[in-house]
Amino acid sequence: MAVMSRMRFAILMSLALLFALGGALMVVEGREGGWPVLLFFLSSAVVFTVVRYPRKLTSEPSVSIVAAYPEPVTLVGQRGRNLLIAGVSAVLALIPSSFSPAYALPGGVISHLAFSMVFGVPALVLAAVAIRPNRLTLDSEGMKFTTLLSTKQWSWRDVQDFTPVSSITRAGRIIPVRQIIGFTDRNADEPGRSAPQSGKNSMFANQFAVSDEELASALNFWRRRGVAD
Repeated sequence: MAVMSRMRFAILMSLALLFALGGALMVVEGREGGWPVLLFFLSSAVVFTVVRYPRKLTSEPSVSIVAAYPEPVTLVGQRGRNLLIAGVSAVLALIPSSFSPAYALPGGVISHLAFSMVFGVPALVLAAVAIRPNRLTLDSEGMKFTTLLSTKQWSWRDVQDFTPVSSITRAGRIIPVRQIIGFTDRNADEPGRSAPQSGKNSMFANQFAVSDEELASALNFWRRRGVAD
């Protein structure tokens, strides 16, 4: 997940809250369109906050992961954040329908379609991911990463050097990120356009209730034990 800088967060939050205040004043004055404006910018503020300040994690889950070896362990992705953003996106997608015909957004049907595509589709995807979150399964032979649409499996002998990824390259730009684990997969092709700066050729999203550092450490432990056994 890309990291939002403190300055960008401050600017976006200030604008969102300013326009939300304008929407609230419109509601108080009984003016048409006040509620959509208020909901839009309050929802935007919620998204900015969730992106800028992810849930703080502790080391207890990683201790349990290490102690469980060699019994299989399945880590399940967190549902709350996806459900929250899905709800916010759904609210944003419904905003055009809240205007009366006299104050409808320019473009009519086109505006409805645009909002539905930009916010409605992500809402459905995030809701589906929350219902069936990502899963990371570890056993003595290797690990399996399951998403909504795919499953990938690795043997411990084919992977090594798990590490948190702090930045990636995309279209020639270096982008700060978090909640991503990079590793070396000897069977993988060359890194794609979102290659980790760490030099690893594979990576996956860490949506589990454990920090990047703790998860990488636990995976390296499982890999060492799996190869040794």
